[in-house]
Amino acid sequence: MSFSVHGESITDGNASGGIAVTLYESGSTTVRTLGAKEVLHVTDVRIQLESDYPASLVSDSKAAGRYLVHGRMSAKGGVIIHFSKPYVCPPGTGLKFYGADNNLNTCLIEGFIREG
Repeated sequence: MSFSVHGESITDGNASGGIAVTLYESGSTTVRTLGAKEVLHVTDVRIQLESDYPASLVSDSKAAGRYLVHGRMSAKGGVIIHFSKPYVCPPGTGLKFYGADNNLNTCLIEGFIREG
């Protein structure tokens, strides 16, 4: 079985320590938590920062080196990425967004969840 989801991490403050991307069932405000055997497939990412600052979207942890996006964003600029082949996260693992230490940070994702 497959569930379409969207996720967001929006903060008007410090995102430099990493903020979990909250997943929602598509078309609703119901928060979706990943089960231990469920796998998140990411198809689209949109990141925008108010400040000129590095930003990362990570599956698992920075130490594990599972970066979907990593680079410096220009102030009020951003990036939109469509993966023609979805990025597959490890089972039961969500995403963390690392952004600026002040101002508005926005990270949105689209994708789907499948049983592993």
